[in-house]
Amino acid sequence: MQRNLFEENQDSSEIWSVGQLTREIKSTLENRFPPVWIKGEISNLRAQPSGHRYFILKDSTSQIKAVLFKGDFSHLGYIPQEGDECVAYGNVTVYEPRGDYQFRIKHLMQDGTGNLRLQFDRLKAKLLDEGLFDDSQKVTLPKLPRKIALITSIRGAALQDFLSILKRRKWSGEIDIFNSSVQGRDAPKELINALSNVERNNDYDLVVLTRGGGAIEDLWAFNDEELVRAVASSKTPIISAIGHQTDFVLTDFAADFRAETPSASAEWITSQHIQQIEHLKALQIHLRDIPQQAIRVRHEKLTLLEAKLQVLSPLSKMESYHQHLDDFSLRMDRVMEQFIGHNLYKIDSLHQRLESSSMKSVLNRGFSIFENLNGQTIDRAEKLKKDDIVKAVFQDGSREMKVEN
Repeated sequence: MQRNLFEENQDSSEIWSVGQLTREIKSTLENRFPPVWIKGEISNLRAQPSGHRYFILKDSTSQIKAVLFKGDFSHLGYIPQEGDECVAYGNVTVYEPRGDYQFRIKHLMQDGTGNLRLQFDRLKAKLLDEGLFDDSQKVTLPKLPRKIALITSIRGAALQDFLSILKRRKWSGEIDIFNSSVQGRDAPKELINALSNVERNNDYDLVVLTRGGGAIEDLWAFNDEELVRAVASSKTPIISAIGHQTDFVLTDFAADFRAETPSASAEWITSQHIQQIEHLKALQIHLRDIPQQAIRVRHEKLTLLEAKLQVLSPLSKMESYHQHLDDFSLRMDRVMEQFIGHNLYKIDSLHQRLESSSMKSVLNRGFSIFENLNGQTIDRAEKLKKDDIVKAVFQDGSREMKVEN
């Protein structure tokens, strides 16, 4: 933790650097002062090319340097001018390189609106703490409102913008206009009375509370605490469509839905109407197609049943049996062909073997055979005797021979 030299007993002989002292001053000032609102006149205004603005805020007795950085300036919606009386929100800082203390501005507005902004923030915080703006308090908006109560001034441009969008987008519901002032001292009371009349009728699907844009003073009626509480307690769903996109009033937080502009509320209503019409058209097409789909499904089922019936019919079975018989006959023919072919091959092989072993084959290979006169083959020499007559058989004939010894 950084030590605070101002709270410690230091040796008076210790020498600090300028940077040390400046850092201690910076730490003490920035921790001592939380973010605050101050007011004063802008003087010596300098707008840098970087987009940052430097000036002095002063009153009749004092002045303080101020800096408004580009990032904070871009969200203001207000361009500060030399001599403007302003209310600024920010914190005290120290610019160490020059040892200057200054006011770092986070939000800036012209004086006159400053007090209103403070009242707005305080009332918003109060109602927020009470839970008045909680989502659990919101009522779901109807998807297709058929009867709408419009609370606004009949002389305001917001009414014409709202109605023209409904007409252009062919919204076909019913709308009742409850005329009321939308700015000035009497506006909150008139707006509350109009909302009470809507609630008493108990005949509306949706309430739209609307007016066009303006300065914060012009919109202030919609920050009235009694009106905000009446909006929050309404049993009928409420859209708050006040001012421009950047304008916020407390009825926006209390209502069930905040539309950025009066036109945006009309577009939301008609978009729900268009979506429902498109849904109904799609449903109509679907219902129209159901008979055709049913017929197609039943036709496909009938075709499948017919196919099954054909498979199970006696004729189909007989045809199947015939096919099996034909297949069996073909297989038998192939088997017989293979069997006969194999046997013919074996017979031919045996014939060739017999032929190769026959007497004729032996003689053809250059051999000769000896037979006695009775035609018996003499296969041993011991069977021959001197002076026996034998017949020698050759390939090309035979001769008789006499055994000499």
